[in-house]
Amino acid sequence: MTVQDLELTNFRNYGKQKISFVNGINILYGQNAQGKTNILEALYIASTGKSHRTNNYHDLIKYDCEGFELRLLSLSNSRENLIRIKYSKEKGRFLEINGIKRDKLSDVLGTLNMILFSPETLDVVKGSPAERRRFLDILLCQTDRQYLYILKRYNKLIKNKAAALKKYKSEKKYEDIFPVWNDHIAALGAKISHLRMNALNKLDGYMKEEIKSITSGTETSVLQYKTYCDYNEEADEEYFRTQLTEKLRNGIEKEINIAQCLYGPHRDDFEILLNNLNSRQFCSQGQQRTLALSLILAELFYTEEIKGEKPVLLLDDVLSELDLKRQEYLLKGLSDVQTIITTTDDLPFKKLKEKKIKRFLIREGTVLDTENI
Repeated sequence: MTVQDLELTNFRNYGKQKISFVNGINILYGQNAQGKTNILEALYIASTGKSHRTNNYHDLIKYDCEGFELRLLSLSNSRENLIRIKYSKEKGRFLEINGIKRDKLSDVLGTLNMILFSPETLDVVKGSPAERRRFLDILLCQTDRQYLYILKRYNKLIKNKAAALKKYKSEKKYEDIFPVWNDHIAALGAKISHLRMNALNKLDGYMKEEIKSITSGTETSVLQYKTYCDYNEEADEEYFRTQLTEKLRNGIEKEINIAQCLYGPHRDDFEILLNNLNSRQFCSQGQQRTLALSLILAELFYTEEIKGEKPVLLLDDVLSELDLKRQEYLLKGLSDVQTIITTTDDLPFKKLKEKKIKRFLIREGTVLDTENI
């Protein structure tokens, strides 16, 4: 998978801008607050339909404009794909893929796989369970269209049940429908848990190898999925369904009393252990950065295994977060992966003479100069 061209119109601090990328390393360099990250954000939106910085498309519109548009031309399995996303204050969101209008922005998932590594990626290691669930859900939605469909149905059920639980004490009219909802929640929830567990097991294998390489074998990592029941690697979907059904049946009174949906994969988590210690509590910031780097590389290998081709790697000012050893390890691993990097200093890339590199100078929302090295 490769990005060929990106066109921006009234997006963030860009008026009208076209950028053509090489199938190698693309360096967006310049001072802070010039618009480097805005380009990565546009690419990420074209890949997932969502920004990693805001939930409000209104924030993406250039000041004093009525809307924005981005167009992305990519190549996947020797086939060109043209993604067009528009948003206006008056008409809302619009998605078109290869000239065909799509109803939902989520339809873009899987068209072009991108992996984003930014300073915020550390939140997956040290942040809340919601950050880790989001990480797994985005990965699975990009590599499995069926997962997206299942997740949407599940989330809708949880939303409806949560609203009913809040009304139950005053209206008392949902008693007969709770068992019906719970049957559907158990069926869909089991699918989600099983798919997440399998994906995390694969990521765990890749991450172990990366940690071993980065630390010269001095440290070990483990990814452990934490869900509503005990399980082993042989657990199948039916096992998860049986366990969740029992949890929902036995816990309905507790859910009614506190008016919350207490059981299901919407409350799941996974632990990241380094040397058998929880990384959130017992790891230094340097160790947490190593884990984040290893997890992103594991995500890259996982995506390649499932999709049959490497995704595009987006690196947002992450070299400043890594020491020299980890910088060198990351840069060595960029062979055969189209990479788009933001940085204030492109000196670390001077030594990569054997790789195809294109540099973009970003200044005040304009790509002023490009040159091939």
